[in-house]
Amino acid sequence: MKRQGESFISGALILSLGGLFAKILGALYRIPLTNIIGSYGMGLYQLVFPPYILFLTVAQAGIPVALSKLIAENNQLGNIQQSREIFKSAFVFLAVLGAVCAVVMASLSRVIAASQGNAETANAFLIVAPALLFVPVTNALKAYFQGNLNMVPSGVTTVIEQIVKLTVGLVCALKFMPDVHRAVMGAVFAITVSEFGSLVIMSVVYLAYSRKNKLGHIRVRLAEARSIAPNVFALAVPVALGGFAMQMSQVIDSVMVVNLLTVPDATQMYGLWTGPVNSMLGLPIALSSGVAVSALPGITKTYYANDGDKLHAAFNSAIKLTLVIALPCACGMIALSQPIIRLLYGSLPQSEIYISAVLLSLSGMSIVFLAVMQTCVSVCQAVGKPYATVVIISLAIVVKAAVNLFLLPNKSVNIYGAAISETLCYLFAATCVIIYLRTKVGLKVDANACLVKPLASAMLMTLFLTLVIAFAGDWFNSSWATLLIIAAAGAIYFTSLYALKVFSKAELNFLPAKQK
Repeated sequence: MKRQGESFISGALILSLGGLFAKILGALYRIPLTNIIGSYGMGLYQLVFPPYILFLTVAQAGIPVALSKLIAENNQLGNIQQSREIFKSAFVFLAVLGAVCAVVMASLSRVIAASQGNAETANAFLIVAPALLFVPVTNALKAYFQGNLNMVPSGVTTVIEQIVKLTVGLVCALKFMPDVHRAVMGAVFAITVSEFGSLVIMSVVYLAYSRKNKLGHIRVRLAEARSIAPNVFALAVPVALGGFAMQMSQVIDSVMVVNLLTVPDATQMYGLWTGPVNSMLGLPIALSSGVAVSALPGITKTYYANDGDKLHAAFNSAIKLTLVIALPCACGMIALSQPIIRLLYGSLPQSEIYISAVLLSLSGMSIVFLAVMQTCVSVCQAVGKPYATVVIISLAIVVKAAVNLFLLPNKSVNIYGAAISETLCYLFAATCVIIYLRTKVGLKVDANACLVKPLASAMLMTLFLTLVIAFAGDWFNSSWATLLIIAAAGAIYFTSLYALKVFSKAELNFLPAKQK
C-alpha cells in the first residue's frame, strides 16, 4: 500500500509538472508570435480559439476525466476486464463524437466567422477542424494510462505537443510574413499538426503496451456499451457542463468585443487584449492552479472521513497557497505593466504597448479572483457539489456580458471594457462560490490567516516597486535592469513570507509532496 501511494504521488507530480510546463510553453509561445504577426494578426489568431475550444468541450463531453476515474476504481476492485470494456466503449464514442463535431464546425466556419465580425477567420476554422477528432481520441488514450496510474505518457506527450505547436507555428509565421493572413493560417495549422502528433505518439505507446500485455484489439458490443454508459455519463456530465460554462466566457469576448467596439481597429484591439495581456495573465493562473490542486486529495479524504477540523484546515491551506502565488503576480503586473509589456513585446508600436499596459493593470486583480475561483471549484468537485459551480459560473458569464454590453460601445472606455468585465466576472464567481461553500458545506475562509499575511508581503513588494518607479524609473529602459528589479521584488516577497511564517508545519503536511 505504501508503495502504491508513493507511485500515485510520483505519477501525480509528473502529470502536474508536465501540464504546468506545457501551459507555460503555451503562454510564452504568444510572445514571439505576437512580435512576428502583430496585434491584428494576433486578433485573427485568437478569434479562432473560443469557438474551437467550445466545440472541443462538446466533443469530449467530460468523458476522459470520468474514464480515468472509472478505470482506476475498477482496477482497485480487481475488475480488469470491466476497465477494458469501459475504455473501449468510451474510445469509440469519443472518436464518433469528435468526427461529428469536426464536420459541424467546418460546415459552420463562415457563419462562426461572420458572427465574430471578421470573415477572414473562416479558413482557420476549416484548418483546425480535424483537431476536434484528434484531441478526444488522444485524451481517451491518456485517460487509460492515467486510470492505470501511469502518468508518464500523458505528461511527456503534453509537453511534446506544445513544443511541436511552438516550433511549427513560429516557422510558418516567419515563412509567410508579411502576408499576415497566411501567417495566421500557418500558426493555426500548427495546432492541427501538434494534435495529430500527440495522437500518433499516444497510439504507438498504447499499441506497444497492449502488445506487451496481450490486450487484443478494440471491439465494442452494443449491449456492453449501453450497460457502461450510465456510469460514465454520471461522472462526465458535470465536468462537461463546467468546462462549457467556463469556455462561454471567452466565446462572449470573441463575439462581443469586435462587434461592439466603435473603433475602426476592433480586431487589433481584440488582438492586444487576448495576445499580450492574456498571455501574461495566463502564466500565474497556470502556476496557481497546478500547485493548489496538489492539496486537494487531502480535502477529499478528510471530507469523506467526516473530519470537520481537518477539512477546514485543508481547505484554508489550499486557499492560502493559491493566494500566496496569485497576489504577488497580480500586484507585480499592475505595478510594472508597462515595463513588462515593453520588455516582452518590444516590436509593438508605442501606442499599442501603452494600451496593453493599461489593459494589464485593469485586469491584474482578475488573477487573484480567477485563481481563488478555480481552487474553490475544485473543492466543490472534491466534496461532491459539482453542479453548483456550473450555475455560479453561468451567472458570472451573464454579469460579464452585461458589463461588456454597457462599456464596449462607449468610445471613452473602448477595449478597456473587456478588462473591467473580466475582472468583475471572476470577482462575482469567486465571491459566490466562497459563500456557497460556507453556507452549504460549512467551509469558511480564515481571512486573517489566508489573506492578511500574503497581502502584507505583496504590499511590501509593491512598495519597493513603487519606490523604484518613482526614484529610478529610467532603470526600466534596460531589459536587464527590469529583470533584476523583478527578481529583487520576488526576493523581498518570499523573504517577507518566511519572516511572517505564513505556513505552519501542520499546514504543509496536507501537501502530498510533504507527505512523501
